[in-house]
Amino acid sequence: MIGKLRLPLVVPALALALAAFPSIAHAQAAVYGMFTVDRLSGINSSPILPAGVAYNNYVNPLGFTGGAYYDFKSFGPVRVGVDLRGSTANTHRGAQVNSDGSGAHIYSGLGGIRLSFHTPLKYIKPYVEGAAGIGRTNYGVLTNANIFTYVNPGVQTVSNLEYHGYVGVDVPFAPFADWRVFEAGYGGLNSFGNAAHTYPIMSISTGVVLHLP
Repeated sequence: MIGKLRLPLVVPALALALAAFPSIAHAQAAVYGMFTVDRLSGINSSPILPAGVAYNNYVNPLGFTGGAYYDFKSFGPVRVGVDLRGSTANTHRGAQVNSDGSGAHIYSGLGGIRLSFHTPLKYIKPYVEGAAGIGRTNYGVLTNANIFTYVNPGVQTVSNLEYHGYVGVDVPFAPFADWRVFEAGYGGLNSFGNAAHTYPIMSISTGVVLHLP
């Protein structure tokens, strides 16, 4: 188990790996936290909507995104890395036209590949990323929607394939920290089974990046 590995064994193994792959020895790792606004749409055409209830086509949950990336290879001005992130977004206002309903909730865990770029302006650090994973949501719909067979109150979330493309800009404000001026994302949530449907999702975020030594 990883938790039982002894430090004297881990350090030589890591040193050997870095010696075997010199380009990785100059890798850059960082963690980040962002305030995020999502817009989940495609609700009006969802197959799960119960009859007799009017719904808006979108919900706008707010929340937090946290993650970490590791840049491991350079090709000229382009650095290639991996990124892992998780997010939670909620709003009391669901998609129902005439009531708040059960609110709207999205919980995501994604991983992907990122490309960052060196520019003539060293204080501007743009990047792009493609990521995919699992997103759980209630689509902003009441729990008595067609895919649910019970009548107990509460918020029911369903697993979906989630995928995103991101573009953003970081600006350093300290030797170890950047301001993530913005990150814009666009992708979708694809539900499974008899209720299969694509829900487009957009996001805009801002936050702080902390570089690890």
